[in-house]
Amino acid sequence: MTARWTLIGVLVPVLGLAALVGRAEYATRHAAKFTIPIQGFDPRDLLHGQYLNYQYRLRWVGPHTCGDPDHPDPVPHPTRGCCVCLTRSGADGFDPFARQMTCDSPGAGCEAIVRADTMVPPLRYFVPEDSAAGLEAALRNHDAAVEVNEAPGQGLAVGALLLDRRPWRDVVP
Repeated sequence: MTARWTLIGVLVPVLGLAALVGRAEYATRHAAKFTIPIQGFDPRDLLHGQYLNYQYRLRWVGPHTCGDPDHPDPVPHPTRGCCVCLTRSGADGFDPFARQMTCDSPGAGCEAIVRADTMVPPLRYFVPEDSAAGLEAALRNHDAAVEVNEAPGQGLAVGALLLDRRPWRDVVP
């Protein structure tokens, strides 16, 4: 009898955790995918240690004042928040249109709604140390972008780093 309760006591949390991971993985895989151009956060020091410090180069439609220190009200209202609406500019999702909105807006026409504070630079992309020098040189000569998809409640989940729309490992020797 004790062995049965021990087995149940172990299986219930493991199955619960597996269900949570499965639900998050399903939501991420079935979310809208985009490829957003990026640029170095500090052009003099693109790679800092083993990380590429970057910022999104968004194609804004309309004003974008979230976090702008020159805007009269740089801090968004705490209950509404400031979000970014992403909409495809083409079938492949490359260089989507971005529109500022409040997070409690219905988001009509948006394929993904992301909290603006999750997109604030500098953002980081891990780079293997042995490839850092070659990648830094390649970043200066190629257009860079990252593949992303909406991770519900967490901003954007970053996938591959692309140089001229190809995986960076295919470009860097």
